[in-house]
Amino acid sequence: MNLFSDILFSFKKLCPVCRQGKLFSEPMVIAEKCNHCNDKLRDHDMGDAAAVFLIFILGATLVPMAWIIELNFEPPLWVHVVWCGIVGLAMIFVLLPAVKAYLMLLEYRHRPKETKKTRRTKKSVKKK
Repeated sequence: MNLFSDILFSFKKLCPVCRQGKLFSEPMVIAEKCNHCNDKLRDHDMGDAAAVFLIFILGATLVPMAWIIELNFEPPLWVHVVWCGIVGLAMIFVLLPAVKAYLMLLEYRHRPKETKKTRRTKKSVKKK
């Protein structure tokens, strides 16, 4: 897997384990479990991490665009408010699920196979 194929996969919003089941139960909510492989997806929800990354992405794109429009066309302030509001909201609804899916994919790819807690309980069970 390379970066480009991972990003394209994240726009499909599929389970990072089996790559077939749905990742979202609602537009912005991670499903409780995959409907194909039954992996518990909600246990690995990263919370607000996707929103934080999206803030950086929006800031790096919308601010330069607004600045270029201001320098070239000098529109009134309300045009900036309407334009940036519409483009910003559209980017949020398109990119937020994809960023969540990408972070989930990275978490599944790079997490350890077993957690330390699981290893401890297995060792303690073997000793008894």
